[in-house]
Amino acid sequence: MFPQTILATVAALLVATHVLSSPTPLTDTSASKRTGPTFTGKATYYFQSGVAGACGQVNPDTALIGAMNAAQYPGTCGESVVVTNTQNGKFVTIRIEDLCPGCAANSLDLSVAGFDAIGAEADGVLPIVWHTV
Repeated sequence: MFPQTILATVAALLVATHVLSSPTPLTDTSASKRTGPTFTGKATYYFQSGVAGACGQVNPDTALIGAMNAAQYPGTCGESVVVTNTQNGKFVTIRIEDLCPGCAANSLDLSVAGFDAIGAEADGVLPIVWHTV
């Protein structure tokens, strides 16, 4: 009976290890994690160029970050924001690391990597909705 108990324990551990190490499918669960209202605005893009943003961090242009408009900036450094292009439905999660003094209320300036994730640089400006998570 003892070998059967060990075998059952080993089998259970193998199943648990497989379940825990299996890749999780990518799904948009952002709506269930929403912590703030949804805003409608425009997205533009910028290059960080090795300079620290208003939040004090230096990030590469490949980082998924963004700059918050001045009206909504206070207290947003480090917040995660889901940005969705309303023309094509593509979305990206960025982290607020900068201030965009020229952005209109409800609008964001995305790193070039963040912008490229939801649209084409040739478009220059994208219609978006966004919310914090």
